[in-house]
Parts: sequence; structure tokens; C-alpha cells
Amino acid sequence: MNACRRAILALEICARIVPGALFLAAGWSKAGQTMQTLASVYSYQIVLPDWLAEGIAVVLPWVEILLGAALLAGVWPAVTLSAAGAVLAGFTALTAQAWWRELPVECGCFDFGAIHPSLAVLATTGGATIRNLVLLALVALSAWIRFSRSGEAAGAKPPA
Repeated sequence: MNACRRAILALEICARIVPGALFLAAGWSKAGQTMQTLASVYSYQIVLPDWLAEGIAVVLPWVEILLGAALLAGVWPAVTLSAAGAVLAGFTALTAQAWWRELPVECGCFDFGAIHPSLAVLATTGGATIRNLVLLALVALSAWIRFSRSGEAAGAKPPA
């Protein structure tokens, strides 16, 4: 394997591991905190029936944990990267609308400020929107590299 291919493989792995680790940490921080997660869901002020908001509060942490683990392990790449992209697109839309409406939203994720005070901005709606866009770009990059590489390995020729 030449140096360029190794660098591309390393980039794909990093682009998958960063969102995977953040999904895992975010889900882990919400697991068992159903009421806190439910309050977070309601803080976005979107119209949802109570049964759906409660379902999201129960299921979301486990979806994040499973997605994070699957991204870290690199299993089922088509399904995992597609699901991660869809979840991140939804999160981005939610945080963007909250940012636009200047809602005091607590995303329910882990405390970035505990890592370093300058990272506390990532917990604001604007910071969360930017963070989610970056994570979405990383997932898209990982998918693009993986699927362009797998098409190349299968003998597919690029369009002329």
C-alpha cells in the first residue's frame, strides 16, 4: 500500500472515529437520565405529542450509543454512515432552528466546558449547530472515501 492510500485510509478512519466517539459519549451521558433528556427534547419547542417526546427521550441515548459503537468498530458502513448522517442532519436542523429563535436550549450532551472552558461555546445552540455541521461533514467525508474506495476495489470505473 503506497503512502497516499495509507493517508486516505487514516483520514477515513479519523473522519469516522471522531463522530463515533462523540455519539458514544453523548449517548452515555444521557443513558438513564430519561427525565433530563425529556426536558431537553421539550426545550427545542417543537410540536410533538407527549408519547413521541417520551419515546425519543428513552430511545435516543441508546441510538447514539449504538451508532457510536458501530462507527468506532467500522461495522455495517453503509447503514451506519447513512444513519449517522440522518441523525446529525436532524440534530443540525433542531439546533439551527433553536439558534435562530434564540431558545435557551440544553442539548443534553456531555459538558464540553469540563474539558476546557473555551469549549463551553459548543454547548450553546450556535456552537452545537456548527459542531453538528462539522460532524456531518466528517461522516460525509468518511462515506465518500469508503464508498469511492470500495467502488474502485470492485473494478468500477469513474464516470468520464
